[in-house]
Amino acid sequence: MNNPILIAILGYLLLTLLVSRFAARAAATPGSFSRSHFLGGQFMGGGVLALSLVATYTSASSFIGGPGAAYTFGLGWVLLAMIQVPVAMLTLGVLGPKLWQLSRDTQAVTILDIFRSRYQSTPLLWLAGLSLVAGFFGMIVVQFTSGARLLSVVAGIDYTAALLMFVATVVIYTLWGGFRAVTYTDAIQGLVMLGGMFALLIGVISAGGGVSNLTSQMASIDPGLLEPHGPNGFMSWPFLLSFWVLVCFGTIGLPHTVLRVMAARDGRAIAKAMVLGTAVTALVTMLPHLAGALGRPLVAELASPDEIIPSLMVQLFSPWVAGILLAAPIAAVMSSVDSMLLQATSTLVNDLVIQRRPLTRSQQQWLTCMVTLAVAAICTLLAIEPPQMIIWLNMAAFGALQVVFLWPLVLGLFWKHARASAAIASMVAGLGCYLPLTFMKIKLLGTHAIVPALLLSLVSFVVVQKWGDNR
Repeated sequence: MNNPILIAILGYLLLTLLVSRFAARAAATPGSFSRSHFLGGQFMGGGVLALSLVATYTSASSFIGGPGAAYTFGLGWVLLAMIQVPVAMLTLGVLGPKLWQLSRDTQAVTILDIFRSRYQSTPLLWLAGLSLVAGFFGMIVVQFTSGARLLSVVAGIDYTAALLMFVATVVIYTLWGGFRAVTYTDAIQGLVMLGGMFALLIGVISAGGGVSNLTSQMASIDPGLLEPHGPNGFMSWPFLLSFWVLVCFGTIGLPHTVLRVMAARDGRAIAKAMVLGTAVTALVTMLPHLAGALGRPLVAELASPDEIIPSLMVQLFSPWVAGILLAAPIAAVMSSVDSMLLQATSTLVNDLVIQRRPLTRSQQQWLTCMVTLAVAAICTLLAIEPPQMIIWLNMAAFGALQVVFLWPLVLGLFWKHARASAAIASMVAGLGCYLPLTFMKIKLLGTHAIVPALLLSLVSFVVVQKWGDNR
């Protein structure tokens, strides 16, 4: 094998497997397999919680799609992307203390355990569970596809081989150590993202003769690349509002980020992670997007703007260094898909089977392994020849999870007498609004479908709750 980039990437994948093996030993505790595998106990300190939360939230869009948009639309998109910086503070600050305490008191393993304890409604659990599994299936396929394409392009190997290599690594370390393995590898991947993007941005600025020289060249290409609203005012105020709701405010209720809060060690860890997580989010967001925007004068021709980050790495660095740096976008994909895979499996195993039919530890372990392999296999088959609309399916799934979980989770925690009927009405109304608007590409007042959907979801919750209180 004489491919430095591929060797470096394989070394990184091997490192994740070694970390997962260490985590597997740390997680080997007696008692319920489902709790140790799917949550790992409340063990995360502030630093690990911050890195894990940010790495889980950060996906291929942050290192591939986002910088590609910054390459196309300029510095205005970099400013737009920074809207998502408060994600850690919002998630941990709004949900942190109450969700952590409820998880501890009820021994909750999943977000559906929280709903079961809070609402005690079987229809609500089925609606939430089916939505979660359907949403994560679509998102897992997209992440598998993104990871495989990245490996295939930069390492020069066949797409199918890259897909199998990527999926095998994620599945092995997820099965090996469960939630602890996912958490520790996510923390390492967060550090890899930071290091890789710092090096890349420095390389871009150095190769371009400084920021002022690069921005001057961008202005000569299109003055709109330096404007806050982008070329031709593309990023309008309704667009900015929609983006803030979709990638910042709405993420409070995403199941795979909520799980991190439940696994915090204590209140001090949550408080520390709010500060560290916000700082890390700012860097992980700014660095790749700024590199994508400033890289416009350095890479004039691309088959797709999404190729800007790997293209810059290959162009600016030696093959060995480029291989090491390319671990950053690969880490971004892996740190999202592992959490989605674990959550989809935990819903199918813990919420739909174990809650209805108690199993021994060995039976739980066997069932978890089989379901994880089945989910990964189905998503791999779909990723071999992904449908043309897969990216839209990903966005639809991302928003759908928000309209299903946000208000039932937040209001369920803070509204003492919140009813299951109100939560169900919120879910149904939100989905009933979001999915048609998304697939029919209807923009009410120029906003993304997530804005009216979350608003209708909130109104439905409050109306049904008040109607029940007045009966």
